Amino acid sequence: MSYHFKPILLFSLASLVCLFANAQSALKGKTIAESYCGSCHAYPAPSLLPKEIWTKKVLPQMAAYMGVKEAQDSLGVWEEKSAAEIAILKRLNVYPTTSQISEVDFKSIVDFYAAEAPSALPDQNTKEAPQPLVGFSPKRLFIEGIQSPKTSLVAINEERAELLISDASTNQLYAKDINDELFTLPPIGSPAVHFVKRAVNVYDFLTVGSIAPSDLSQGALYEMDLNSSSWSEILDQLPRPVDAIWEDLELDGKPDLLISNYGHHGGNLSVYRDGILGITPIQLGGAGARKMEIQDLNGDGKPDIIALFCQGNERLSIFYNKGNGEFDSEKILLRFSPLMGSSYFEMRDMNGDGKLDLLVSNGDNWDYSSVSKPYHGFRIYENEGDGRFKEAWFYPQYGAAKAMALDFDGDGDLDLATIAFYDELQNPEQQFLLFENQGNLNFAPKYLSEAAMGKWLTMDIGDLDGDGDPDIVLGAYLHNTLEYTKLRIQGIEEIPSVLILENTPAGRQ
Repeated sequence: MSYHFKPILLFSLASLVCLFANAQSALKGKTIAESYCGSCHAYPAPSLLPKEIWTKKVLPQMAAYMGVKEAQDSLGVWEEKSAAEIAILKRLNVYPTTSQISEVDFKSIVDFYAAEAPSALPDQNTKEAPQPLVGFSPKRLFIEGIQSPKTSLVAINEERAELLISDASTNQLYAKDINDELFTLPPIGSPAVHFVKRAVNVYDFLTVGSIAPSDLSQGALYEMDLNSSSWSEILDQLPRPVDAIWEDLELDGKPDLLISNYGHHGGNLSVYRDGILGITPIQLGGAGARKMEIQDLNGDGKPDIIALFCQGNERLSIFYNKGNGEFDSEKILLRFSPLMGSSYFEMRDMNGDGKLDLLVSNGDNWDYSSVSKPYHGFRIYENEGDGRFKEAWFYPQYGAAKAMALDFDGDGDLDLATIAFYDELQNPEQQFLLFENQGNLNFAPKYLSEAAMGKWLTMDIGDLDGDGDPDIVLGAYLHNTLEYTKLRIQGIEEIPSVLILENTPAGRQ
């Protein structure tokens, strides 16, 4: 008995020592990862990505950002960049010339993620199957000469009952009037991505400069003044601007201009006091400034700025207005993993309690980890007061790009219109879904078969036909030839630039 027992005991002791060593190594790797990763953004747990994506895609990028020259050379971080962009990257110290992490510490991080990450991500949770949507009349809009649309903007101008459209392949702006006549607007230097009304018959357009990630400041603000029949570029050299608001933040009767400069490694939220463009703006936040809303969140009578920042340090933040053009330091309302792919938000009272809740879309998958992520989708965060929000509703959706609130059926509560873009859906008609509000944050998803005709990156809501109810407009964006080919293989002979969903009386029953 003793002869056989002794080697088993020795083996067990050796196993325990090995397990203890592995546990210690994992603990060390986790501690180091939380320290280094958490210094730039929310710490991402290994469970959020497959092991191979961590080790071959994400962590090598981290190494390059931490100054590991071997990683920088392997990834070719300086390749295919102009001298001007390289100068910006060096000024921002995006890729340090000396390593910011020891080889031993970085290996501990890699070992930790390799040991803890799953081989594959699970499927998204089972969700309610969408039912056919009634109450909308779909209308396809084709633009002559555009076979593979890259619609970067759809915007409803209710003041003139017209639809504004921009196509990134031609850098051209169009306007469709209520009689379905399409007009070409004056030239712009790059794709338009945002439309905002400044005053009666005075409209501004933001052009992004580069749709693809870039640190060059090639964006611009154009203004169309129909009162004087003028069209001009009024602000240039903006770092990929994507959102703008005219709002009187100082309550002095002079509207201020706010611009979200998405940028890439750089960027900011810029405030031009009194709309004076020739001065250096107040700069808030940082890279990835995606969208803003102006609300008095603390009830002190002064309008505050709520902003979504994407890129690595994903968060929803508020800048409380102190008056006289000054703002408190950034306060983070919600912070997300850099893998969440935050893409859009709105502040609306979704539960009818009189407080503004957060409607958030997260599904941007144009990054180093473009696998289907089960945590992508649409969420509602309930306002608990004092700047606190908690998740109260989640609908999983790969590639979730945008969710907008509307009362499409006229019953007094807010429904949701959503689009998903960065995905390979088994049911392409579900790229657009309309969620009917059934009370108590319960929503019934509805689909339209016509939504399978394209890939929808842009969406707007408004009364386009002047009948008093909200219509929905979707813009198709085919990023490459493969996406175009996939649609043709599905039997779609012509791909519309825009799909207009006109609200009909049946939708209000």
